[in-house]
Amino acid sequence: MAAAPGNAGNEGKGGRVRVRDFLRHEGIAFDSPDDRLSPDDTLMKGEFLHRELRRGLVLHVSDAIEERAFTATSLLPEELSCIFFLEGSVDLSIGGRRFAFQADRSAVRGVAIMNACPENFERASRGGQHLRHLVVSATPEWLHRDALEAVADTTGGARLLRDHLSEHRWTLTPRMMELVRQIFSPSPLIPELRDLYLEGRAVELVAETMAAVLQADRRGAGGTLLSRQDAICLSRARDFIAARATEALSVETIAREAGISASGLQRLFRVAENRSVFDYVRNIRLERAFAALDQENVTVQEASAIAGYTSAANFATAFRRRFGIVPTALRKADPR
Repeated sequence: MAAAPGNAGNEGKGGRVRVRDFLRHEGIAFDSPDDRLSPDDTLMKGEFLHRELRRGLVLHVSDAIEERAFTATSLLPEELSCIFFLEGSVDLSIGGRRFAFQADRSAVRGVAIMNACPENFERASRGGQHLRHLVVSATPEWLHRDALEAVADTTGGARLLRDHLSEHRWTLTPRMMELVRQIFSPSPLIPELRDLYLEGRAVELVAETMAAVLQADRRGAGGTLLSRQDAICLSRARDFIAARATEALSVETIAREAGISASGLQRLFRVAENRSVFDYVRNIRLERAFAALDQENVTVQEASAIAGYTSAANFATAFRRRFGIVPTALRKADPR
């Protein structure tokens, strides 16, 4: 998922992805709001790795600057994707369903998406951002054959592998954070051992991902048991909020989209997020405002609007309470 054309099987520093890299690949459609782009124009530059470590197990790593906005569409095969964002944000659409990914500076979160059958895939890049993320993709055949047969054959594991476009999010454990760090900054090994080094960590990330998914499937964050239906409603509500965070949202509207009552939705967020629905929405908006100030060099007034505040003073107060700094301090730290 989210692989850069022209880098399959390659790695290196100072790499570039140009328009022609998309155009020359059959099955990938490319579009950009800038109609002046030429085939030699650079879309992304930085460090890339896209490698099939073993049949059915693929690792994709990007530490790059997205210079221009673009949209790429292709066909996504059947696979489990384990996604970890450290910097930047990306909007995806799989089978017409929207997914939003954004780095959280307070705690790195993992995302697992199961694509149970081939679907149309669209990736929208906003441009002008530093994108640092890691994706481990595994086919169901690999999960059963090579690594996680015992887990995949459990009730929860089997349900995960057949629930089309199911999405699970969780906060990374210290061990998972260390695995991600080791993949981004591997120890200096002889080339012959590099793939083995990466494969071992990729396998462990998939195992840790499935463990997190199965644990979340049984319990909410507060330790209270959640029914399968509650978990589905909660996932729908999170997706709807992520896709519509800039719009005026009410608990009733979110609950209707999630297929649950307003009071029931509040209960789920108290159990799973330890906060109200309104607090959850406000936190998402503040995180997006932080990213806009940090990566897009917007004004404080513009960031205030992104967070849904009409008063810059109220925004500054909420921002300081959430991140420990005022918005103007973040802008002053920007070297641009």
